[in-house]
Amino acid sequence: MAAGHSGCGEAAVTEGNTHGSYMLVLDDRIYYFGLLGNRMKTRRLGALAIYLSPSGQLRLKDPDGVWTTHDLAIVPPYQPHQVSSGCGWIISVLIEPEKLKDGEVEALLSLCRDPRQRAAMTARLIDAAGYLAAAASDGEMTEAEFDRIVLGRELHRRAIDPRILVTLENLMIEGGEYQPMAADLALGVGLSASRFLHLFKEQTGVSFRNYRTWRRARTFLLHANLSNSLTDVALQLGYPDSSHFSHSIRKTFGLKPRSIRIGSQNLDVAISARMAAALGA
Repeated sequence: MAAGHSGCGEAAVTEGNTHGSYMLVLDDRIYYFGLLGNRMKTRRLGALAIYLSPSGQLRLKDPDGVWTTHDLAIVPPYQPHQVSSGCGWIISVLIEPEKLKDGEVEALLSLCRDPRQRAAMTARLIDAAGYLAAAASDGEMTEAEFDRIVLGRELHRRAIDPRILVTLENLMIEGGEYQPMAADLALGVGLSASRFLHLFKEQTGVSFRNYRTWRRARTFLLHANLSNSLTDVALQLGYPDSSHFSHSIRKTFGLKPRSIRIGSQNLDVAISARMAAALGA
């Protein structure tokens, strides 16, 4: 998730985090406290992204190429952007929107406009790594628990057509060489491919292609601090070759897979049971 380091030292950055670099990967949530690549390019995440620099401010580049300075920044899902932290570290929270009730993403985006809410969010994000690590070590972390610790409240879910919900569940734990296509998934839920694609976007707000691309790239994060070869990872995740794999990861996260690996060497990663299934653990 990160690579490269400049500016302040680890002790200064992690004063409120006794666990050092930490990432928690749940089914629809990710929390990351660690290095930020100083060579990061434009990224396009399939999740709402909340960013905070643990020390000082961060800079955000919008789709128009304009850089702005923030203490806390929130970026909508699938919006191209670039982020830079002067201290070389970042706290980021990724929240996938597909199962959220209408209005929840907008409510989160509005936090930056309220100074009191922004200050409360900043304090929670800095303290969250320790709380999440402790809670996750006691058993399976639920997304409701995650939301209460990180966001201060539980996000509301919405009802989803059961045929699309089962598709989301299947895509959530994919990670092997077989990558189901729309036609296969449509057949499994009794729909034509065209009807399935229409219903998927209607129910989730995102095209099947974009969602599948995001979920596959996201699964790479489970391999971030491992030592298996990147070629093997590319094949396991269903990419046709290493070049396609590298391009997709860089387009999604703004960094090449190898750069993410280098920056994640001392990263403590905790994952949910279903993410462990995707990893093959």
